[in-house]
Amino acid sequence: MGQHRYIRPGHDASVWISSGRWGPKRVMVSQCWAVLRAEDVYTGLLRDNAARAKAGEHGWLGWRLPNRKPLRIEWEFRPNAVWRFGRLFLTCPRCGQRATRIYVPRKDTDGACRRCWGLTYESRQRRTYRAGSLSRYGGLFSALSYAACRAAAAREERAEASAKRQAERQAVLRRFGR
Repeated sequence: MGQHRYIRPGHDASVWISSGRWGPKRVMVSQCWAVLRAEDVYTGLLRDNAARAKAGEHGWLGWRLPNRKPLRIEWEFRPNAVWRFGRLFLTCPRCGQRATRIYVPRKDTDGACRRCWGLTYESRQRRTYRAGSLSRYGGLFSALSYAACRAAAAREERAEASAKRQAERQAVLRRFGR
């Protein structure tokens, strides 16, 4: 298969945006209508039933979306040296593979993993890494320094979100004496 700047709807991606520069383009994960994150399920399980939060446990949850019937999503704790009780994975309802996110790209679609939908990340769509791409806008920043600033800001946001989740989990675990 040769390189092309557009996608072939139905072949390369299950969902797409028709307004790409060279034709249809992939939907980015940040453009999805709803996202179920394994981190949120992990925290919810700790809050609701901390005894089930251990490697080898599995179950399912009903993910309720506005004006829709709940989606049945399976979850599983896998042994992991970094996560205290094991790493939580969700099972994609479409392909059955482990995933850390389940996406609903549009209101009229069901949930599935990024691979099933053919979703992409913003960093793969923007071409700010090319040397000189911002020089035509006054030359105040090089493309690499702009990309470095965006990466640093994103890293800081992720660190703040992680610290907030950790504080919530610690409060839950203290309450249960774990």
